[in-house]
Amino acid sequence: MKKKIVMFQGDSITDAGRDRSDNHLMSGYTAFVKDALKDEFEFLNYGISGDTSRQLLQRHKDEISKVKPDVLVLLIGINDVWRHVDNITEAMTTHEEFIKKTLEILKISKEINPNIKIIYIEPFLIRGTSQVYERGYDYYLYNMKLVKENVHPLVDYYVSLQDYFLSHTTKERPLLGDGVHPDPDGQKIIAARIINILKELD
Repeated sequence: MKKKIVMFQGDSITDAGRDRSDNHLMSGYTAFVKDALKDEFEFLNYGISGDTSRQLLQRHKDEISKVKPDVLVLLIGINDVWRHVDNITEAMTTHEEFIKKTLEILKISKEINPNIKIIYIEPFLIRGTSQVYERGYDYYLYNMKLVKENVHPLVDYYVSLQDYFLSHTTKERPLLGDGVHPDPDGQKIIAARIINILKELD
């Protein structure tokens, strides 16, 4: 039986320093997912570090048309907050642009494949060395408010880890040391949620 194709889309949390010489090699949480389910699914990683919702949308149609995945796992949005915090004007997105671009990504995915299953991972942000939480948490919260109000009709599974990361992070187990990027323990937590969902689909 032909394996279902799972496409991961996102920024550095998905990219996770993957080896670009290998065809969309898994790294970070996606590697843990692949290790658990490689016999059941084919996996492709299209995460690119630094991407905002705007940048992902610019490449999304071409990439998803090429891959034609059965499942899309989407995690994007923390750089929309980060560029605002760093005041990088040319890369900044407004609240309105962020949600518009995110919804366009989801709609294009459904247009390319009406039967696609979309797993949406809500961006997360906690205190850390990057100072994004300290300087951009209110901006983040408003973006997440827009997400919660708008994306549910377009996604099949909605994964929220914000409260978990906030309540389970300690000095001994930081999970997101810089407040944004998961360490191996944090990656395993994300992977476990995705693995459980994919098992439901199998």
